[in-house]
Amino acid sequence: MAPANTLRRLLLVVTALLLAAPLLRPAMSSALVTRGDALLFARDARARAKYALALRFDPGNTVAADRYVFSAFLSRKPSQLEDAVGVAGAVLRKRPNEAILRMDRALCLQLLRRYALAARDFELVGRERHDVQALALAAADQRLGGNAAKGRQLLLIAATIDPHYMPVRVALERDRR
Repeated sequence: MAPANTLRRLLLVVTALLLAAPLLRPAMSSALVTRGDALLFARDARARAKYALALRFDPGNTVAADRYVFSAFLSRKPSQLEDAVGVAGAVLRKRPNEAILRMDRALCLQLLRRYALAARDFELVGRERHDVQALALAAADQRLGGNAAKGRQLLLIAATIDPHYMPVRVALERDRR
């Protein structure tokens, strides 16, 4: 084969790859999340690296971000928790309505004992989604952060959404004593 034909074919392949790359990035990111899930299920620490790589391919992949943050939560390692809070924050700045990611960030913040920040995330989800559990968690974090009055207010809001949710009922009863 003549060198000119080989060069043309090489240029054609390179051009095709460059044109297809933007289309392949989300698919590659999703495939990495799937692989990360398999590793996470097997309790393999390499899962977190797969989620990180998925985020490098597609920084807007909220599923990858959520899994990354949740795997840090499961690790309970302060450095991973700190990193996860930062990753979640970056994604939430672009997509503020991602409730699951916000909840997972709040769980990481709880482990870091940043109760006021965790309460803010839980409260936001609870109010937006009428999520009694999120409001109860926000109330607990407000109490841990020293703001019992705000905690009681959140419990009362939660009780109006679901008066039968036992953790809220118990917490309100404890407050009455």
